[in-house]
Order: sequence, then structure tokens, then C-alpha cells
Amino acid sequence: MKPARSALEALIAGLRGHLVVTTDWQALIALANHTLLTPALFASLTQSGQSDRLPEDVHEYLRFIYDCNRERNLRLRSQLNEAVVALNQCGIVPVLLKGAVPLFLSSGGRVPDRIMNDLDLAVETGSVEAARACLTNLGYTEVASSRDGMGRPQDVGLLELRPFHRIDREPPKLASRRGVRARIPTPQSRALHWIMHDLVKEADYWRGRTDFRHLYDLARLAKQHELDWAALRASLPDRHTRNAFDTQLLALSHFFGASVPAQCVRRPLVRFQHWRRVFPLYHPFLGVPLRLVGNSLWGMWRVLHGDGVALRNPLGMGRRAASILLDADLGSKV
Repeated sequence: MKPARSALEALIAGLRGHLVVTTDWQALIALANHTLLTPALFASLTQSGQSDRLPEDVHEYLRFIYDCNRERNLRLRSQLNEAVVALNQCGIVPVLLKGAVPLFLSSGGRVPDRIMNDLDLAVETGSVEAARACLTNLGYTEVASSRDGMGRPQDVGLLELRPFHRIDREPPKLASRRGVRARIPTPQSRALHWIMHDLVKEADYWRGRTDFRHLYDLARLAKQHELDWAALRASLPDRHTRNAFDTQLLALSHFFGASVPAQCVRRPLVRFQHWRRVFPLYHPFLGVPLRLVGNSLWGMWRVLHGDGVALRNPLGMGRRAASILLDADLGSKV
């Protein structure tokens, strides 16, 4: 999806609590739905006292999506607690990742306004099989379409269970809620995980894409906690990951006004990469060549570093290459 500039600017303003009166509410709502930010948009406007200025039909729609997502997140929290209790009874204290963290830490009728696709849990490498067996006893089965996913028919989301890999020097902290124990990565670790997951693992740095839901998560995390961006940057292993890190910091500052170290975002390469991500959002037609070049470079890298997968399964690789070139795997990104 390539959003029009006015819709994107109205969405970002709304997430920051400012209502931008637009003549194209449909485009704004379509973008909010695509980026999975509709409940967050309504919550932000409500908290800032701006939601009453929305057109009645827009207000009703946003409120409906917000209420549906709240009900879904209450069910996800119950599902998460049940799983963590079962793991605790098996002697396992899982590490909660991404959206599972604020869900676990919430209480009563208050749950995050974030739309969550699944619940991400990690356990020590030697405990993965025991954890899977424990969840199997709860009725979970492996989902063929998801590498690490386990699901049940009665649930609204999957559980993603994976080995825990520490990405920085700070170990997760033990948290207990009503006797249920889980380990929570520090805010620094969570911020680094989001950046590396999107920019490096999912190649958004190469492909010029942006996951605004994760960028908004990062902005809220930075607002709630005093993050040491310089220390996080220093922990990165090479120039490529540092460039990707700096590019995301510049996007964070540009769209959400976050305070980031000037030395991280002033370099010409970082500013060029940021421009390469933003230009296609504001100029969809003119931005097509930029996206095509980025997708082509990433596709070639995958072929060269794919451990011979192109030779073993050329048809599969061809389909994957076409998907990359045509941006068919955007998901909720733009």
C-alpha cells in the first residue's frame, strides 16, 4: 500500500493526539486499517480530547474497531496468562516479547490498544521441546503455515514459541503478576529488538519499507522510558546494522518528534536512506523505481546468501523473487 501524503500526515498527527480535519476520511481510515493502527488512533484522539470533533460516522466506526480490539486483547491476555501458568508449572519461566509485554503487565479491564497478530514467547534453547509439550497438553497444535506458531480453535491468536536469543548485554527482568511469573526484556532490549527485527531481519532498510505500528510502539517506548540510544548503537556488531539503526532513529524523529542523538542521524547515507523510505510514501508513482531498485538488491542478496535454495527449489525461489519485486509481501507495512 502506498498512502497519499495527506492521509499519512493526518494519521501521524492523530497518533500524536492532534486532529487534522481532512476531506478524505475514507483514505485516512483505510491507511489506519492497513497499518493496524485504528484502535491506537482512536485512543490517542480520545486521550487528547479530540475524538468529539470527529464526524459522527467516523467516530462510530473508530469506536467500534477500538471496542472490538479491546475485547480481543482481553481474550489474548487470558490466553497468555493460561500459557504462562502452564509453563510455570512445568518449571519454565518464559521471556515475553513485543506486544505480549504490555498485555501481561496490564490489569483489570485496562488492556493495550495495540492490535496484535499473535503472542510471542521465548524460552531457553534447552527448554523448547519441554515447553512445546507443555502447551500441547493445553490443546495447542503446531500450525503448518507458521514456522513457530501453535494454535487452538477456540483462541483469537497464535502462540509463537521460539528459542531465546539475547540481543544485548541486559538480561530480562523477572516479573510476577498474581503469582504468574515471566521474564520481561528491558526497555533498551525491546527497542533494539523492534529496530533489528524490521530493518535487518525483514530487510526494511534495504527495501525502503516502514512498519508504522512498530515505529509507533518505539515512539511510545521512548516516551515512557529514558532510552540510551548511543549505548544501543555501540552494542551493534557492524556498520550495516548501525546504518539501519540510525535510519530508524531518523524516522522516529521525523514522524513522532522523538529526541535522538544528532550524531546518529546527520550522516549523508542515513539521510539518503530515510529519504528513500519517505519519498515513495509521499509520491507513490515516482517512488516506484526506488522501491524496485531496493527490492532487486535485496532479492539478489537473498539468492547469493540463500544456501543453494535457488538450485534446490528454483520454482519456489522464482515465486519468492516475484513477491519481493512486486511488494506482494508488504503485510501491514507501507
